Amino acid sequence: MDNVTHALHGLALYALAATDPALAQDPTAMSAVLWAASLGSQAPDFDFVVRLFGGDIAYLKHHRGITHSIPAWLIWPTVLALVLWIFFPGHFGLLWWWSFLGVIVHVGMDLLTTYGTVAFWPLSKRRYGWDILMIVDVVLWAFGALGIYLWWTGVSPERVLWYTILPSAVYLLLRVAVQFYLRSQVRRFYEKTGLKIGRISVIPFLGMFRWNLVVESAEKYELGTAHLRKGVSIKNSYERKGAEQALAVLEQSQVYQVFRWFARHLFLEVKKDETGQMRAEMADLTFGFSDRLPLTAQVTLDAEGKVLEEKLIRKPDKFRKNDKTNKNHDAK
Repeated sequence: MDNVTHALHGLALYALAATDPALAQDPTAMSAVLWAASLGSQAPDFDFVVRLFGGDIAYLKHHRGITHSIPAWLIWPTVLALVLWIFFPGHFGLLWWWSFLGVIVHVGMDLLTTYGTVAFWPLSKRRYGWDILMIVDVVLWAFGALGIYLWWTGVSPERVLWYTILPSAVYLLLRVAVQFYLRSQVRRFYEKTGLKIGRISVIPFLGMFRWNLVVESAEKYELGTAHLRKGVSIKNSYERKGAEQALAVLEQSQVYQVFRWFARHLFLEVKKDETGQMRAEMADLTFGFSDRLPLTAQVTLDAEGKVLEEKLIRKPDKFRKNDKTNKNHDAK
């Protein structure tokens, strides 16, 4: 999630602490909780320093990586508690606990996004992203703003939590139900077309009704939308043209290694010129919309397979000329 949403969750934890009469009557303890919960809710994203020193490719590899993993769930609270203990002596346990809750909520919310996180390392190296929320969700922002307003007007912490956390939970459950339903509709749609498909992703977009869609088959990738009212609509198709012969030589490329690990739906296109020079273009179709693919990369190799250039490209106008399709299905 975005850092504003994480900050709102830190404030929600502070409100939760305020429901404890013993804490609420101790201003020093409440200040300690505020700092611990606020910093804990942001700490896993301190991996932004990787971009400062390693660039975009390193950041793509490490963002939401080890800083969100199981060991980090314990390391971040310990580090934060040791630092804050200087300012709040005698409250180490309190600082550690509320920092820990901030970290756990942060990681849990990131799991609900498409970008996902390596939350369960070292038990699993897989990046988990459950496709429930966009990185920025204005509905959750609205509930957070409501909570701040209620607190400012003097509403009790218990009521603030009741009026914000409960509707937020209902909202999340509704999104889970909608995604589950749309996935079933996508499966039914392809059963009717007769195309044997593999992995599918139903990805959150603006609002509750329309979701983006990526479908893999042996021959191609198809991109489109899944809509509660309008059904399934396939807009673009990317053919899988057998770039497997170039995979071994591409292993020398750092950006390819990162994409192969990171991309859920990796599209790869390789071209050679008359000199034998090879250019590989790749994209993670998971983040595609319309005919735009905002997360792409290029690798250029000479005739001997030496990497001449590799670069990560963000927000290109168009990745490539794709095959337009127009298949629709009424979900009803």
